Amino acid sequence: MLVALIAYCVVLLALFVLRKRLGLFWSVVGFFVATMAWLKLGIQPPAPASVITLYGGTTFLACLLYVTSSEEGRTAVWSPFHKIIVDPSKRAVLLLLLAAVPALVAFQTYKASLPSSSPPPKVRTVHPPPPSSLDVQGLGDQEVSTIDLIGGDSPLRSLEKTDPAAFAEKLARGKVVYYENCFYCHGDRLAGDGHYATAVNPPPANFQDKGILPMFTETFFFWRIARGGPGLPDGGTPWDSTMPAWEDFLSQDDMWAVILYLYEYTGNRPRSVGGHGEDHGEEGGH
Repeated sequence: MLVALIAYCVVLLALFVLRKRLGLFWSVVGFFVATMAWLKLGIQPPAPASVITLYGGTTFLACLLYVTSSEEGRTAVWSPFHKIIVDPSKRAVLLLLLAAVPALVAFQTYKASLPSSSPPPKVRTVHPPPPSSLDVQGLGDQEVSTIDLIGGDSPLRSLEKTDPAAFAEKLARGKVVYYENCFYCHGDRLAGDGHYATAVNPPPANFQDKGILPMFTETFFFWRIARGGPGLPDGGTPWDSTMPAWEDFLSQDDMWAVILYLYEYTGNRPRSVGGHGEDHGEEGGH
């Protein structure tokens, strides 16, 4: 990229030095062609076509304003076209242009009408709808449990009021689970900036984002944690999430505990069942 930029600067310097010999018209044409070539070939990774079109259009308008800003400039730019049109010695060039311009337009129209061989864009639903229920047996669990993901709630949340000591123990356990398993991707501060965050696509969830934790119930996150990326619905494909199915590595109790910790650390409250209630939209202290 540096080599291309140096080459571009050298071309611009040459055009400036030779501007009197080339004339205003060919100097401006050379500047425009060199700029478009650098935008197209000199940027790595390649710039999107929309960006090249935007900057190319801006460059063209800037050149047009420059050459038409004076009578001398307008005459210098128009004179080559005038010669081609009225000078008999330029008849061959005129005929060539009369054939080439319509042919170029026809070719571009033909290319635009061809079916595209590019695959359709990947449309990803960031927060897919969960199933109505979930059968799960975590690591070390004795039996399969059915979790109501729509109308159910965390079995640990009620301890916050009924048994604060037990609730504190679950929070402490959730912190241990998080830093043993989750912080590598989601980060020390739960901001989606862990050691592996830049190596996965899509990036890990940023739990500090107010559009994530407060917007969903704890059962939603239990489903996402238990099933991981492999358990996401087919209707939402393509899914590239690298999060493992934690039900293979954690017990149900540990998964519920780490969810408590996510909300407690970020100072958020989960969305209540039905999307309303005293917990909806509140923030708790950390």
